Amino acid sequence: MNRHTEVGHRQSIHDLIPRLRQASALRDGPEAVRAVLAAAVADDSDWLDPQYQERPETRDWVLYPLYRASDGHLSILVAVFKAGVSTPAHNHGAWAVVGVYRGRERETWYRRLDDGSVPGRARLQVADTFVNPRGTVTVVPDGTIHSVEALDGTDAISIHVYGTDILTQNRSTFDLRTGSEAPFRPDFTDLGPEH
Repeated sequence: MNRHTEVGHRQSIHDLIPRLRQASALRDGPEAVRAVLAAAVADDSDWLDPQYQERPETRDWVLYPLYRASDGHLSILVAVFKAGVSTPAHNHGAWAVVGVYRGRERETWYRRLDDGSVPGRARLQVADTFVNPRGTVTVVPDGTIHSVEALDGTDAISIHVYGTDILTQNRSTFDLRTGSEAPFRPDFTDLGPEH
C-alpha cells in the first residue's frame, strides 16, 4: 500500500485540489502547498487522469487549467512540456509551487541586473539551474524569473499551483539575447506554440 492513499482508494486530482486550496489559505501558504503537493507527486501509481497527460504533436506544451478561485487568489493547472523545448524566460506575478509528476525538467532561474525602469528592457543573467526529477517540488517565490525544459527525450508533466489567477495575471517574458521584456498573458485556449 502506498503511504499516501488508503486501501481501496486511488488518489485523484479531484481529491488533491481541496487539499491544495486548504494549504494555500494557511499563513505559510506556499510551504504548506509544497508539503501537500510533495506527498501527491511521490505517489507513483499514475493517478493523474490520462486526459491531463496528453500533448498534441503539433504543440510544444499544453496547459490544463484545473481550478481558479473566484477571488483570484489561487489557480491550479497541469503542464505538459515537450522534451528539448524550453519555455521562454518568464515570471508569474505571484508565488508558485511546481511538482514534477512525470519525467525530468531543467529549471533555470535568472537574476535581473537592471532596475526595471526602462519599459521593454531587461538585463538578465543565469542565477541557478536545477534538474528536477519526478517527485521534486519547487517553491518559486514571487518575483522569480525562470524557464523550464523537459529532458531525456520524453514529455515532462508537472502540477502548478499559483498564488493568483494565472489565467488573468499580467506577466512578462524575457529575451536574454535581445535584452527585451514583453507583456505576456497566456491564452489558455491556445495550447502553446504551434510548429
